[in-house]
Amino acid sequence: MDVNSLRDALSGLADVVTDLAAREAALKDSSWVSPVITRTQPRRTPAAVVVPHSVAGVQALARWAFAHDVPVVPRGKGTSNYGQSVSLVEGVVLDLTRLVGEPELVVERDGGGDGAGHVEFVRVPAGTRFDTLIDHLEPLGRELASFPTTLNSTVAGWVGGGSGGVGGLEFGLNHEGVVRELTLVGVDGASEPLVVRWPDTAPHTHAYGTTGVIVSVGLRVVPARDWTSLFASVPDLDTGAALALDLLQLHPAPRVLAVTEAELAALFPEDPGLEPGAVNVRVQLSVDSVPRARDLVERHGGRVTSVRADANRLLATLVNNHTTVRAKAARPDLFHVLVRGDAIVGRRGLVESVYPGASLQLEGGRVRGERSLSGRILAPFVSAEAVTDGMRRLAAEGIEVDDPHSWVCRSHLAERWPWAERLDPKGLLNPGKLEPLGA
Repeated sequence: MDVNSLRDALSGLADVVTDLAAREAALKDSSWVSPVITRTQPRRTPAAVVVPHSVAGVQALARWAFAHDVPVVPRGKGTSNYGQSVSLVEGVVLDLTRLVGEPELVVERDGGGDGAGHVEFVRVPAGTRFDTLIDHLEPLGRELASFPTTLNSTVAGWVGGGSGGVGGLEFGLNHEGVVRELTLVGVDGASEPLVVRWPDTAPHTHAYGTTGVIVSVGLRVVPARDWTSLFASVPDLDTGAALALDLLQLHPAPRVLAVTEAELAALFPEDPGLEPGAVNVRVQLSVDSVPRARDLVERHGGRVTSVRADANRLLATLVNNHTTVRAKAARPDLFHVLVRGDAIVGRRGLVESVYPGASLQLEGGRVRGERSLSGRILAPFVSAEAVTDGMRRLAAEGIEVDDPHSWVCRSHLAERWPWAERLDPKGLLNPGKLEPLGA
């Protein structure tokens, strides 16, 4: 790759970084929690990291890459948990974290055709961090309908690398209307910005940057509510699951919900709400729902251990992949498997037979549009073959498995590939990450 040619093409529009430390840093993500990925993913150090100052810099890089057949991997911050945003071939990593600017509130008068009535969204550049965006919306009496648990994530990083977040129980996953608008730049020779609105945003969410470079994002916003966090202890996992299924039906829906076995909860930071030796239930809910939630806890034989709003941000770091990271940091021998849907409820014995020594966390989420519980299994790693065999055995028992040890996008391919072929006809965007049709 001709780095001098790249510098000339991007002069004044982007920084071109070639020192080894920066190039190696572009390969780092949170996939170290997977002993399978760390042993098998064929990563390649990029020849350069490009940091554009504006959308014009992204366009210039896209045109140069198209002309020179150089692969480009777009990266944001905070959401690459399984190698989806690291290079498999030598090329350029496109660091979008400096694309920032003033948020703009927009009203869709027809709700984008999804029956939601008037829908508001906030339009921001790709590199905008969620903590900054949340702080901007607060004095306006607005909040994001959904956002990641990692608040220093960038908006395009989350949309391209993640599937959903806090608030998804009520408003859905990213492809279900949370992402209202995207501006994309293709590696297609012209590289003119293209604006797409919901539902045409859906194929680009969780696509790992393979369907176009996201340079701005429109995220749904809603009137702000008062939220608080409730902690409870229950005798066992099945009781916690039954309680969680009832909590899922609260209105408004909880923003965060998790049930964690004692062995796993012991790896969390000490907190007054976490009773040692007990199965812990945590729910972030509207203040108005607290009396109903207390009643449900007591009906299920549990005990409320804490209710406080200052735990809202903490609660978001005790679910999803944060749990895996905390557990793995304390016990490097562990691996994790994800399962979706209520079929995991009451199957603790099956989990233990498949993965001996396992601990389980149940998490509230959406599966095919319905509120549901899913599971996060953590167990001692024996071999990649044992991990794969266990996933097959769970699937054979009617449990839907979401493999966290693959860096290839295999979902919604029929919707994604037409966009990839249109905006990336040479296949230069994050090569090797979008599974071919019919594979």
